[in-house]
Amino acid sequence: MPLKAVCIELRPNLCSGHVFLQFEHDLCDRSKTRVVIKEHDVHIVEDGADSADSSSGELVIRHASFGMDIQQISVFIASGPHISFRFNYTQIDLDAVHKAANMLGEPKSRPLLLSFGEREDVVSLHCSNCLYELVPSCSYKRLREFPSGLIDPSEFFCHNHGTTSKQQPTLVPSSFDLYYGLNHIVLNITVLQSRVINSSGHLYCKRCMQMLGLTILEDAAAKLWADALRWLPSKSSPEMHPSLPRQLFQHSTVTQLMLQLLSNLWTQSMPQLCPSTSRALLIATMPNRQQQYMLIHVLERQLAVLRRLPKDTTDEAQELHYFRACKLYFRVFDNSLDELEQQMDLPRLQISPCLFRELQARLNRNSELIPRAWRYNSVEEKLLLTYFFYENEQQELQQQEHRTQLMVKVKQTTPKKQLQQKKSELEQNRNQKQEQEEYETDAGLDASLDEDEEDETDSDDEHSDTDSETRSSLLHKSASIREYEQNLVKRWLTQRQSSPDSNS
Repeated sequence: MPLKAVCIELRPNLCSGHVFLQFEHDLCDRSKTRVVIKEHDVHIVEDGADSADSSSGELVIRHASFGMDIQQISVFIASGPHISFRFNYTQIDLDAVHKAANMLGEPKSRPLLLSFGEREDVVSLHCSNCLYELVPSCSYKRLREFPSGLIDPSEFFCHNHGTTSKQQPTLVPSSFDLYYGLNHIVLNITVLQSRVINSSGHLYCKRCMQMLGLTILEDAAAKLWADALRWLPSKSSPEMHPSLPRQLFQHSTVTQLMLQLLSNLWTQSMPQLCPSTSRALLIATMPNRQQQYMLIHVLERQLAVLRRLPKDTTDEAQELHYFRACKLYFRVFDNSLDELEQQMDLPRLQISPCLFRELQARLNRNSELIPRAWRYNSVEEKLLLTYFFYENEQQELQQQEHRTQLMVKVKQTTPKKQLQQKKSELEQNRNQKQEQEEYETDAGLDASLDEDEEDETDSDDEHSDTDSETRSSLLHKSASIREYEQNLVKRWLTQRQSSPDSNS
């Protein structure tokens, strides 16, 4: 039974670890599955194999790599395709653990910076889906950070003092200004009003109808999501190739967005034992103009874990790699008034629908590592326990390539399935048509036979009903068809002779 995924929580301050094993099939399909500790190595042995032979099982933890002297396991759970247990140790080689990461460096939250400069680059903004030009080429005079949704925008700028200036501070940018925030930019609505469709404050691309963002500040500004946009340099810039669309921000991976999201929600280290200060509500407006909410309850922001990478990557499948992860509970729900009233006091942050779906997909996928008995926090709230694994840009690219390969395989297999379905449907339709035609011809023959039978019974009273019932149906049909054809020929001849055209 091959292992599908391995995740090990390491807690060096407690000298313990928690192992989560996920198999491709249920454990009940096998006659025997055992966890064997041999020379401080942990193996999975199945189907009654000899535990003394380490090659008969699959290695989970190798002590030589991390120097852990694992003696025993506890809190053992086996259910469905999952095995979970805890282990204790007295020593561990943390340097070896960090070397097993095989990373260029642990991902850290980087500053939010745009990928083009102020008063330097002449850029144009395009739709990420169809590359339709939304904002013509221009050089922005001011690139300023926009306040997040967690603070009052009136407190972002200094208030006016005295009575010399009557103009109130505003967050609406001018036509040559661009404000930016977490995964979004803010522009003056006049620069793109003729190139987008505004439907009740929701902005869509005029060509492909992709959702771009929302109108804010009394419809005077447009808040556009960065993952829905790309920028291109001006054709007059010889240093850059104009045909390659670029991301708006320098570090736009999902890991960086998650790290920046957590730092925006909690600027300082939050208490672990206070649920009210470790919860937040993420809001996304979907393309159908319906809002969806994600309640997150962060347990640990920097958890050390060992996990296996997907087998399709270039790394060896048997190796464990060191990661940092965020352990949290989450739940996604729609616009339900009862559930929203319970979360009124939580900090709220609006994110793009693309980021919302990506987070939801990752958290749902990583929650499958945990056995069902430990997935939910309570029956009332039903928050799902999961992880978010921090990855560097190289690992993010490998994950994207792996997903694109899977998508290509799915796209290649689906046309074949569709063709097979169409062929089967065509064959069924042909069979149904043939059955209908046979039924109609049989019904016509029976009707003609019935007419002939009535003529025969009227003209000849010697034949009785019992005699007609005892006749063979096939002979009866063939005889009546011949008589019916002869009568048709006679009628056609008489009609032709009696017609005036024939007389003339």
